[in-house]
Amino acid sequence: MPQGQNTNLQVPETGLSSKQLASMITARRGTIFKTLLTTIAVTVVITLLLPKTYTASSDVFLDYKGNDPINGRLFSPMLDESYMQTQLDMIKSQAVAEKVIDALDLERTAEYRATVERNGESRAHSQMIKRINDRTMVITRRSSRVIEVDYAADTPEMARDLANAVVRAYVELNQQISSASARSRREQYNAQLEQLRKEADSIQQKMTQYQQQVGILDSSERNDLQSRQLGDLMTSLMAVRNQQQEAQARKSATDGLLRSGVRSDELPEVAQRPNVNDLKSKLSDVVRRLTDVQEVLGPRHPKTLALIAERDDLNARLNREARSALDSQQLDARRLAIQEQTLQKEVDSQRDRLLEEKKHRDTITSYQRQLDSVERVYNTALAKYDEILMASNINTFDLTVLRVAEAPSSHSKPLLTQNVAASIIIGLVLGLCLALLYELGQRRVRCEDDLVRGLHLPLIGHIGIR
Repeated sequence: MPQGQNTNLQVPETGLSSKQLASMITARRGTIFKTLLTTIAVTVVITLLLPKTYTASSDVFLDYKGNDPINGRLFSPMLDESYMQTQLDMIKSQAVAEKVIDALDLERTAEYRATVERNGESRAHSQMIKRINDRTMVITRRSSRVIEVDYAADTPEMARDLANAVVRAYVELNQQISSASARSRREQYNAQLEQLRKEADSIQQKMTQYQQQVGILDSSERNDLQSRQLGDLMTSLMAVRNQQQEAQARKSATDGLLRSGVRSDELPEVAQRPNVNDLKSKLSDVVRRLTDVQEVLGPRHPKTLALIAERDDLNARLNREARSALDSQQLDARRLAIQEQTLQKEVDSQRDRLLEEKKHRDTITSYQRQLDSVERVYNTALAKYDEILMASNINTFDLTVLRVAEAPSSHSKPLLTQNVAASIIIGLVLGLCLALLYELGQRRVRCEDDLVRGLHLPLIGHIGIR
């Protein structure tokens, strides 16, 4: 074989070369073009026949405070992303959908009633919640706290109303959650305050009843009449005891003098009496006169006898006066002893009354301490309750609706331009696939690679345009 021909003998190759593919596509360009036109036409028809979907959107600014006014917790800026994601999940939650249904009264619509008749109340309600969540779309922007809430519906008005209802429900739910702690704390404080009020009223009532029962209005012992009376009785008792001691000392001294042989009329206590002194003076005068008469007249003379009788009478009277003075001294000692016993009884009785009143005052003071303690706790709780009331109106999250949803002027789905552009790509892909399927199903010689790769024969020459 010539040397030039040896260059055309090649090892058989598998697969299709780019030249073969180009030849097939060129040969089947009509099929590709028809497939493309058909795909575009079908897409246009389907797009025109599909029901229109309208989308309304609203912008919401989402921010959170740096601390919790109820629990005092601090939020780290590093948790910003997690909080944002949590809020996005809340927008598409069942709770928000429930609030939307209640706000717009969607359960009274004819469509819902028909669904209830077909599937039942529970399933119809679940389907409505799912449809609301599926048609709600949340769009976020990187490094931004402004989120866009979209809602797709069959009419512009429905899209607008539902979009605004979703945003309002989300804001309301967020406020409920953020103030839940304050509400719970407020309810607890209400219960505690009510309990403290009842406890204070009960203690006050018990103390008042006890004061009325024992007759004590003031628990203080200052300016107490009973204490002053006891002091006066103690003073009188001490004075009587002093007097009794003095009287007993005088009686003992008198008894000692009598035992020593001193006549009763010569005792200091007796001699100081005016009538005793008078009787002694008279007796001395009678004795003097009797002595003179006896010396002159004798013992038997009537005058002597008269003076003797007068002397005896004065002695008897003097003895009686002395005994009377001694009896008076003894009576005075017994009187002072009786008076001391009486005063002692009065002092003991007054002391018992004071101790009893002190016991009552201690009970009243105990009630007062309990009442003061409860009132302090109540006042502290009341001041804290005012803080809770103020904090319950403070939201941890700050939500602001930047743009309220409005009725869209044009539908958002289906979009003819986008669908046609997509159909062109799909039509070209389908056309290419059909062309290749036709060519591979019935192979023809389109270029020199088909002979070299397919027949494994040497190529001598080529006729036509290369």
